[in-house]
Amino acid sequence: MNKHITRPSCGLKARIPSYLLLIMITPLALAQAPAGYYDSVNTSSPSTLRNTLHQVIDDHTRYPYTSSAVDTWDVLEIADENMDNAAQVITVYENDSNGKQGGGNTFYNREHSWPKSYGFPNDGSSNYPYTDMHHLFIADSGYNSSRSNKPFDVCTSGCAEKVTLVNNSRGGPGHSNWTAGSFTQGAWEVWDSRRGDIARAMFYMDVRYEGGTHGITGHAEPDLILTENRTLIENSNTGNNESVAYMGLMSVLILWHQQDPVDDIERQHNEAVASFQGNRNPFVDHPEWVECVFELVCNGGGGGDTTAPVPVTGLIASVNGTTVDLDWTNNNEPDLAGYTVYRSTQSGGPYSALNGALLINSDYQDSSVSAGNTYYYVVTASDSSGNESGNSAQVNATVSGGGGGSLDAFINEFHYDNSGTDSNEFVEIAAPAGTDVSGWMVEAYNGSNGALYAIEPLSGIIADDEGCMGVLAVNFPGLQNGSPDGLALVTGTGQVLDFISYEGSLTATSGSAAGMTSTDVGVSETSSTRKNRSLQLGGTGQVAADFSWQNAQRHTKNNVNRNQTFDGCGSDTTPPAVPSGLDAIAGESQVMLSWNANSESDLAGYNVQRSTGGAWSTLNASLVNDIMYIDTTASNGVTYQYRITAEDAVGNESAPSAMVSATPQAALMDEVWINELHYDNASTDTGEFVEIAGTAGTNLSGWQLVFYNGSNGTVYKTVNLSGTLPNQQNNFGTMPFDVSGIQNGAPDGLALVNDLGEVLEFLSYEGSLSAIDGPAADMTSVNIGVAETTSTPVGFSLQKSGQGVASSDFVWNAPQAETYGQVNTGQSF
Repeated sequence: MNKHITRPSCGLKARIPSYLLLIMITPLALAQAPAGYYDSVNTSSPSTLRNTLHQVIDDHTRYPYTSSAVDTWDVLEIADENMDNAAQVITVYENDSNGKQGGGNTFYNREHSWPKSYGFPNDGSSNYPYTDMHHLFIADSGYNSSRSNKPFDVCTSGCAEKVTLVNNSRGGPGHSNWTAGSFTQGAWEVWDSRRGDIARAMFYMDVRYEGGTHGITGHAEPDLILTENRTLIENSNTGNNESVAYMGLMSVLILWHQQDPVDDIERQHNEAVASFQGNRNPFVDHPEWVECVFELVCNGGGGGDTTAPVPVTGLIASVNGTTVDLDWTNNNEPDLAGYTVYRSTQSGGPYSALNGALLINSDYQDSSVSAGNTYYYVVTASDSSGNESGNSAQVNATVSGGGGGSLDAFINEFHYDNSGTDSNEFVEIAAPAGTDVSGWMVEAYNGSNGALYAIEPLSGIIADDEGCMGVLAVNFPGLQNGSPDGLALVTGTGQVLDFISYEGSLTATSGSAAGMTSTDVGVSETSSTRKNRSLQLGGTGQVAADFSWQNAQRHTKNNVNRNQTFDGCGSDTTPPAVPSGLDAIAGESQVMLSWNANSESDLAGYNVQRSTGGAWSTLNASLVNDIMYIDTTASNGVTYQYRITAEDAVGNESAPSAMVSATPQAALMDEVWINELHYDNASTDTGEFVEIAGTAGTNLSGWQLVFYNGSNGTVYKTVNLSGTLPNQQNNFGTMPFDVSGIQNGAPDGLALVNDLGEVLEFLSYEGSLSAIDGPAADMTSVNIGVAETTSTPVGFSLQKSGQGVASSDFVWNAPQAETYGQVNTGQSF
């Protein structure tokens, strides 16, 4: 698997303070390559470009995977720093933000985007691709495990969704990873805003590693090759470091490169890694070179296509309820790749990009706006070589709400003229129930000159008179009698929601409606109209366009009009569809739930329900507005059933989804392992022992070593462990246990079992075996690959060496002088 096991944060080493590293990196954050870095590159043909690029980026400085000095943890926490919060990192697949924890934490780990199992699984000082940080990314451990070593491909059937979270103004519903199958025959489809990052990391690996040796250290390096052939990829997974290895799928990676241009997050990763390793990812600096090296289409010269598209024209913004809709004129470049929408809360910027992957269409709906705010937008166009145009002309939009009000409010009834002296003149508005109209006003306009002549303020909250709607009237003595005159409904922020007139149309020259032309209601009152009459809307609906004006009739001031029915909520009795795809992943004292998004336009959210076999209870206090929920109130060892329902804006709730179950468990102590072994020596076997290593403070009471006979797979000895692992080095330590009568193979084995009865390791020597009883029943052992014989000197042992914090960080060595109860020879925690 291409995941590195996570460990609890436990003060593993003295680290370089992150703020010192940031001082070094921040000035470079989004810089270009140093002057002259690519001067030797020749773009005249695919082969010359590949060869000259390789000469520029090879022979980099290697940093250890895990070390008490600067290692990959240190650098990646700078490279993948959250651009919105320097104290956090962003994970590559889930787009989750986590506070920086340092090496060996349980929140995130390190993703080998080119799986190390394909060509370079065994780390060591001579293994350069294993720790090459141009293809390492901070990753959520669960997503890293789900990706495993599946090739990158578009997932087409039987796909499981791996959702993303909203961070850096991207991610969330509709921007998911997808996966299916397992190992080489599986597929891992990266979400839209990071698929280009992954593709260009793969292109880097293909060009950086061409075989041969490191020009400074002389260490052998593999030839890493991108391919479409899954058999070649599968044959690269041998468990050994190979001279040639394959990964893919190349055509998919080329497509992803085109779909997701280089952005600032990718540039930050490149700059940080380059500042340590001394080499750069050329396909981040020059994405146009991908076409030449991997598609064999070269423009020649020094830099390929450097002509940007023309700036976008015709940009307009319109408010549509709680969203801002943008539209613009199509660009006509033949190599156009798409558009980027940028937004700011102040005129002139600074702007932030709203979309991750380039937009193919020339429109965009911004649903991440807040009521009462004004937003400023520009749009750019990018071509397939990564060239980006200048900004379009800026447009702005103000979203109503709070003091701004509801766009569904309108003038519903009014009276201005009657026989005799005009009396009881008023204006009534209608709006969704609960609308606060404090600060709103009705403005009256003179048709002869378009000027504002009177204002009446509004106040209060609209009641629910019918169908989630209500009306509110304000007395308005002195309303002019036309022809024409007009009325405007205006929010507290000056937004005109309705501008009508009677006895003709007019254009306002002052007031909130200045420059606007009124809509003539088409009916009127006269000096013959009876008192207590009014003009009022009739029909059925919830917005002004649903109704029409009626001739004067008995007024209904502060009541629903005659011939009028509000159906703002009452007519919708259709519940949302039953949610699908519910999945539960149990962790320690928690369960993570995820499901497919419903598509209803009026969807309000989801309810999460839980049971332990009896009544169902709802876990969420308010509707869940995501397609993921983490139950943090779960207890280890308890099996829970979960289901979800969907609810729309008027409270209709779907039937429950299919039920899923999960049982949280305490985390395995996978940071404890078998570290040293002696079982055979010259003459009579003597001093046989097994040494355990792991996190200092681990209490081994209740743990066991269980020994297996390789001839029949049965248990022949069990040794109960006790004691607490000491702190011998960087919060790790070892403890030996004398065991007489350990069998001499070929093969035999032993299992390390924790106090929960879980097998943490099942190892064997002189071959592999399958257990038929005991805690390792039905498991196949892992052969450690070294052995003792009847010629092994007394006082020698088999022991692990290397540096790290877990069993997988170390390798077994041939017999050497034992280090009974001490850190092994060549071992560093």
